[in-house]
Amino acid sequence: MTLPRVETPMFEGNIASTGELIKFRPFLVKEEKILMLASEGEDFKEMVNACAQIVTNCCDEKIKGHELTMFDLQDLFLKIRSKSVGETADFTLTCGECEKSTPFELRLDDVKVSGLENPPEKFIKISEDMGVQLKWPTALIAAQAEELTDDELVAKCIDYVVAGEETFSIENEPIEEVNSFIEDLPIDAMDKMRAFFQQMPRIEHVVEYKCPHCETDNSISINGYEHFFG
Repeated sequence: MTLPRVETPMFEGNIASTGELIKFRPFLVKEEKILMLASEGEDFKEMVNACAQIVTNCCDEKIKGHELTMFDLQDLFLKIRSKSVGETADFTLTCGECEKSTPFELRLDDVKVSGLENPPEKFIKISEDMGVQLKWPTALIAAQAEELTDDELVAKCIDYVVAGEETFSIENEPIEEVNSFIEDLPIDAMDKMRAFFQQMPRIEHVVEYKCPHCETDNSISINGYEHFFG
């Protein structure tokens, strides 16, 4: 005799960067186990991989967590978390002046992706007839970011190269050729590429509050896995 299956509710949401409508379900026990194991390790790479796996499990079959940008992954993870364990999260804010703590309850819906309204230019001009089209790093690449040099990160995030009337897709080029191309770039072009990654959209909520202990005005950014994981 087969045990009955539990009916799981489905919710709708949008991918922040594209507006694409998707459907997702809450965490189940199996996803909670993934979170607990990654939380115990406190390793950034493990956290990203766990969240990517959970988003993949909980969303439409067309959604692959590791292929999303980091900010899209974090945004979807929070949407799922909100429907799974509650729409609020408790935090402790630490005053920058007196260092005393203040409890704070955050509504997860208040956390938004910032920077999409005015994103940095993806096409980096190298010369009069040459340029590079960049793409945001996927969660899979972002999980490796601490292990990558600037050159290696750029190599993984070039979409294509334009030279005159020709367009070269990077996925068709051997990595040695791509690395050689990057090493021959002008310094100012590489600086523009670094700025592109530094200015990429991010998920955050800025809390502005007056410390009840010393009355100092504080501004604290709540963002990333260190705040929302688990």
